[in-house]
Amino acid sequence: MPLSPLQLDILQELINIGVGRAAGMLNQMVNTHIQLQVPVLRVLSAAELAAMYADRQNTLFSAVQLHFSGGFAGVSALIFPPESASKLVAVVLGKEGMGCDEAMRCGTLQEVGNIVLNGVMGSIANILKEPLRFAPPDFVEADIAGIIGEKSSMILVARTQFSIKDHLIEGEVLIIFSLSSFDTLLAAIDSLAGTD
Repeated sequence: MPLSPLQLDILQELINIGVGRAAGMLNQMVNTHIQLQVPVLRVLSAAELAAMYADRQNTLFSAVQLHFSGGFAGVSALIFPPESASKLVAVVLGKEGMGCDEAMRCGTLQEVGNIVLNGVMGSIANILKEPLRFAPPDFVEADIAGIIGEKSSMILVARTQFSIKDHLIEGEVLIIFSLSSFDTLLAAIDSLAGTD
């Protein structure tokens, strides 16, 4: 489903606003300067996303998932290769070069993911005036098919860069919509742009 350049620009801006808010909250939480950037946004089908990940070295990913419902429904996910997830946890906790137990690792990733995903989805919902409800975040480690689940969906793929101290850690925010919810999202964007 091709998007117009204006629709893509608006989506990119909505996500940038969301990660900006999330970065501010993370800075307060860890008392460390964290920058979040989304340099690339793509819209892919589930099959296109699976093909993109098939070329990657890793087959297992650490993911925080946040289910949402309301004006549109789906799942947002913040995903990393497991080694990048561990590096992010170590930097956030100030335990670089030290290990941490699995419960602490999962809990920290859930908290970071919850802040980032709530920031992004909250911005989309607020600006498009489409109230959303959120389930508690889940942490999973799975291959990409296990993370994206439903086959007939459209997925916003936002490559996300965490700049913390001297570290650059890359992950991706995936927002997985059913086809009907994606149509609703585009209609709300067109309404915002005054092109409906």
